[in-house]
Amino acid sequence: MPFLDAIRLALAQIRVQKLKSFFTLLGVTIGVMFLIAVVSIVEGMGNYMEHDFAAKLFGINTFELRRRPDFGDATEEQWREWQRRPRIRDTDIEPVITALPSGTLWAAYGTDNVKMESPYSKPRTLSADAVDGDYFKIRNIDVESGRLLSPQEMAMGAPVIVIAVFCIGTNLMADGIAQVAQRGDN
Repeated sequence: MPFLDAIRLALAQIRVQKLKSFFTLLGVTIGVMFLIAVVSIVEGMGNYMEHDFAAKLFGINTFELRRRPDFGDATEEQWREWQRRPRIRDTDIEPVITALPSGTLWAAYGTDNVKMESPYSKPRTLSADAVDGDYFKIRNIDVESGRLLSPQEMAMGAPVIVIAVFCIGTNLMADGIAQVAQRGDN
């Protein structure tokens, strides 16, 4: 059967069986729309996980120089060995920073427990995180009010703190925050 005759036969069948043709066309249209919607949702979730969720947790295209692994199964002996390792100091970080390509963002991050005192509550232990470099830019974290630490404050080691919104509770008053900042410990 020639191609032109096949097209004529198909168009004649569409005219004769209008209802069947309508439902076939409707089914194909709904199927294509559903497929496009599913692909769009999957792409959107992948983009969200990579750029918003994971970027805030780990950063994109980052590595960490750590004293010990952050996760994983370890024996008691391994854990004690990791605890005996010396802390990473600024002098340990400088060779890594100089080896990075020009224009690369970097950040140093440290955490320790400090004693928090307030006249409004009993003393508590506070987990204090110290950052340097482009930490907030790498983690894609914005400041809601106030400002970030300036390069001059970083260089001088000024006792400046940035408080996360979730840290401010009912028992944590401004006087207690001021005491931690004025002490300049750790």
